Amino acid sequence: MPNRAIAVLAAAALLLGAAPKKHATAHKSVGKQVLPIALILNGSRLSVNPAPINYRGRLLVPVRRILTSLGLDFDRQGSTVVTHVGAETIAVTGGIEIKNTLYAPLRFFTEALKAQAVFNRQTNSVEILSTLVGQTGDGNEGGGMSGTLTAIDTNSDPQTVTISHNASVRTLSIRTNVNVIVQDVNTGTSNPGTLQDVHVGDYAEVHFDRGGSVKQIVDAYGSRTGKVAGYGAGSIVLDDGHVIVPSRATTITLNGATATIDKIAVGDSVMVRYNIDSSETREIIATRPSAGLPRPQSGPAISSIAFSPQHPLKAGDVMDVTLNGTAGGGVAHYDIGPYVRNVGLHESSPGVYTGSYTVKRNENFADAPLFGHLTVDGTDAPVTESSATLSVATEPPGIVDSAPDNGDTVNNVRPAVYATFVAGTVPVNVSSERILINGHDVTSSSVRSARFIEYIPGVDIPAGPVRVSIEIADQAGNRAVKTWAFTVKP
Repeated sequence: MPNRAIAVLAAAALLLGAAPKKHATAHKSVGKQVLPIALILNGSRLSVNPAPINYRGRLLVPVRRILTSLGLDFDRQGSTVVTHVGAETIAVTGGIEIKNTLYAPLRFFTEALKAQAVFNRQTNSVEILSTLVGQTGDGNEGGGMSGTLTAIDTNSDPQTVTISHNASVRTLSIRTNVNVIVQDVNTGTSNPGTLQDVHVGDYAEVHFDRGGSVKQIVDAYGSRTGKVAGYGAGSIVLDDGHVIVPSRATTITLNGATATIDKIAVGDSVMVRYNIDSSETREIIATRPSAGLPRPQSGPAISSIAFSPQHPLKAGDVMDVTLNGTAGGGVAHYDIGPYVRNVGLHESSPGVYTGSYTVKRNENFADAPLFGHLTVDGTDAPVTESSATLSVATEPPGIVDSAPDNGDTVNNVRPAVYATFVAGTVPVNVSSERILINGHDVTSSSVRSARFIEYIPGVDIPAGPVRVSIEIADQAGNRAVKTWAFTVKP
């Protein structure tokens, strides 16, 4: 077995340690219904039994279920599981076994199996993208393929995409009803989209129906955002320490105009998009305040772009956008980070371009700036970035790891009652948290944070059933409620 795989599996064994006596399964609360973590493999939801679990802050996934869904063999020899990836043999040793099921951390699938894996907090799901296309009916009914998108033709009839993997190149016809999912593996967001949202250079998983037609495209990419803190020969360094090195295929723009890497300066804001399979940088979008650029002698300009409200938004909320720039029948639009493109504005008064945007369901992103665009008489103004950023969350936060467990019997007449929270793109609003014990609001006597709530009674609780209800909301206003009961028996 290659040294890399041995190192990965040894690290997993050290990380996991001995099997616990008790584990807590992470759940997401929707009203009074408690849902387990879902498992989505290559864009297809699997019927998972057992489900992934959350143990001591580590997300663990069942090994056999994923291997068999990928079409890989599963051979267990004592405490070791062996599988084969092509000519490579991979052994899993030292994972956690709970109720006769072997679990491993996501790192195993990202490193040992050359897969991309994220926990999407918005959908409460583990999403795994693998270049090892499974042969079972669970994940890919008609099979599939994966690789780098090298061409997208939205003008042909039918539309087509071209995917390259190793020496294989294939052009596929796309029907108008194809399901498109766009994923940012760094932020853990997964949004529905159209073929116009798919980018050349991204990694893609394509799934076919039984008739051989494309039924789903999963476009996955990685992103980085930040300020330029330094630069070197043909590269830039972000304020978080990441070094960005463009290739010949990298598209670089500065305030909307084509640029080269040496034109980007310290202090510029950048958004980087890269291929998660090859790690190749595909796009660098840089912005700089207009005062930092040479002013043109003539031509259109944008003085500002702003939006309101500036607090996090949820599905159905409306955002108003105002762009101030050159008057005279210009054509204006804006982008919201890399997530929403080309939203039109109209000139409501000379030099003032306005519009609104309604947040759609399943849109989730954090700290995205708005980029304003203006064209007057065929000439483009330098792109301008908003000073504020926008966060959108359309899924409620999760309420997990509560105690005492539902149905438990405890002999402590002053038991600690608590629950922990898992937020999406925006944190939980601490002031929204409420805890009720047997219908009585005891929030004022509890300890609260954006991650948990805990209540320890100041007086003895009478013997008998105890009903607990916890309510929370994130900063966008998405609410979640969890109720359960336990029994006090001194």
